[in-house]
Amino acid sequence: LLDGCSGCIAGTVAASRRVAGTRRVELEIGGERQRVEIELPVDHPAAQKSRVAFRPGRWKLFPAA
Repeated sequence: LLDGCSGCIAGTVAASRRVAGTRRVELEIGGERQRVEIELPVDHPAAQKSRVAFRPGRWKLFPAA
């Protein structure tokens, strides 16, 4: 996760859940509030409605439901 980074994807936390040793966070990004899911360490302080910016290191794309 990066603070004040150009070229990052930034969004607002919409949902969060714990899965094994990680936390999966859904972010709403862009004007249409599309959702992306990222994995964070369990102790990361991302709270509901907070802003998070990240630069993906690896990713998978799935069709919209």
